[in-house]
Amino acid sequence: MENIKFYFGILGYLFVGVVLFLILLGKSSKKVPLKKRYSFDKFVAIIPAHNEEAVIANSILSTKKAGFNRIVVILDNCTDNTPVIAQGLGAETIFVNFRSKGRSLSYAIPQLVEKYGENSFYMIFDADNVVEENYIEHIKPYIESYPVVQTNLYNLNVDGVIPRMYIFMDAIYLRIQKALTLLGLSSIISGYGWGAYGWVFKKHKFDCNSVLEDFEYTVKLPLKVNFVEEATVYDEKPVEFMPSFRQRLRWYRGYFYTIFKENGIAKNLYTIPLIVGAATGILSFLLSLPDPLYISIPVVVFVLHTLIFLLPLNERELKDVKWYDIFIMFFFNMTNLAAIITAMFTYNKTDWVRTPHAYRVHI
Repeated sequence: MENIKFYFGILGYLFVGVVLFLILLGKSSKKVPLKKRYSFDKFVAIIPAHNEEAVIANSILSTKKAGFNRIVVILDNCTDNTPVIAQGLGAETIFVNFRSKGRSLSYAIPQLVEKYGENSFYMIFDADNVVEENYIEHIKPYIESYPVVQTNLYNLNVDGVIPRMYIFMDAIYLRIQKALTLLGLSSIISGYGWGAYGWVFKKHKFDCNSVLEDFEYTVKLPLKVNFVEEATVYDEKPVEFMPSFRQRLRWYRGYFYTIFKENGIAKNLYTIPLIVGAATGILSFLLSLPDPLYISIPVVVFVLHTLIFLLPLNERELKDVKWYDIFIMFFFNMTNLAAIITAMFTYNKTDWVRTPHAYRVHI
């Protein structure tokens, strides 16, 4: 028993050490190496939208102000004024009826590559996104060095407990994203604020069916995704619990769908190994505790949780969260666990449920 406990201890502390190493590397000032290899013809912004009349102007006007040469809105079964607003602001429009972001992109991307060329660079955004004004200036040296990029993300709205929970979740995710790129590994496509050359889409078809098309394409794509910390896209976070829970449940269903339906286990190290490794690492850490500490496991879990979720925060994130949010985050993560367990048994549900958006900004 003691030998088993010893090996569990090694595994547990190794897991915690790896996580902390990735966080610290992601927080470092170390830069991704740049070497010009590619040139581009145009920047094309692609914005899938379904009934987003309240916010679509945010995305169109900000991408226009950032200097994109073409802005294309994919209008998926829109029954409100989204088409009128998009066309009125000068965006090119494509009408589809999939009720699926993944299928809409699968349909539209080949047409756009054919129209604007394989050497144009195509960026994917959500309808509620706001792109910072100097976005293209920041990503240009990266896309001249790498064929696929994922840019930085941040909250558009920070008021309210639920939006601030996303700051904690995104902080650890984004620090690890940067660390993976610095280590020469592939980062993960994050749904919006990512893009690739037309020749990438031509050679590696975007054909995604899950409710998490970004992760599915990461798994299918044999090229590395490179993280760009300097360019940021802002998006609206849910302000109420149930829309947030449904959104997270959709994410986790997408992960498990990709694992089991798209051969994710064999194709990519970010699927089963990540989930099993995290679960085993945490369990091993707890099992390795000395006997007197067993009664303190809840305290140890909370301390470890606090360390892992507070350490990644940068100066801006620390300014936007409240001191007591880390206590709320502990219980919020219990709902993440509930969503993960539910998703494991319901990953075949691929119906897309819209997350409501209403946060307008002046651009």
